[in-house]
Amino acid sequence: MFRAAIDLFGKKGWAGFTIDGVARAAGVGKASLYLRWDSKQQLLFDALAARASVDVSVDTGDIRSDLRHLGGQLLGMFWADGGITYMRLVVEGAVHEEFAEHRDRVTHPTVLAARQIVHRATARGELPPGTSPALVLDAILGATIMHVAVTPAELRDVARERSDQYLDQLVDLILAGVRGVAKESGDH
Repeated sequence: MFRAAIDLFGKKGWAGFTIDGVARAAGVGKASLYLRWDSKQQLLFDALAARASVDVSVDTGDIRSDLRHLGGQLLGMFWADGGITYMRLVVEGAVHEEFAEHRDRVTHPTVLAARQIVHRATARGELPPGTSPALVLDAILGATIMHVAVTPAELRDVARERSDQYLDQLVDLILAGVRGVAKESGDH
């Protein structure tokens, strides 16, 4: 059931997501879905919550390792079957107001984890005071989404195999940028 919901949403978006479509894809009757879920929103968000795979408790004691871990989980989620669904989740939440609340329920734990990673690193002196958790999260999340979204189909397998190298470069770039901006503002 959840797989059918995730696949349909990934392919059709919110406008094309229906209880009838999920029932057909899952090979069950609509009535059985309505017995369990009051709305298509609830069905979709239960499916997304059940498949959320980001470990929000990461704390290796090292900012680079923590960001690599978080980035690796995001890449894994986006590369997986149904990964387009999580990309759509971000976009649809910005477009449909009634959708945003549910989107936030699924994405909020990842946002909190990223904020905690940055705050711990700042407290340990690994990042400059005032480092913006939002910018760090935007860089990791945005880069991983774009990497998966724009990789041509014929290069996807190679890109997946090289995910570790990609993450090393991405995290190093983000950390260099954060530290460089802090150094520049300290020089003035």
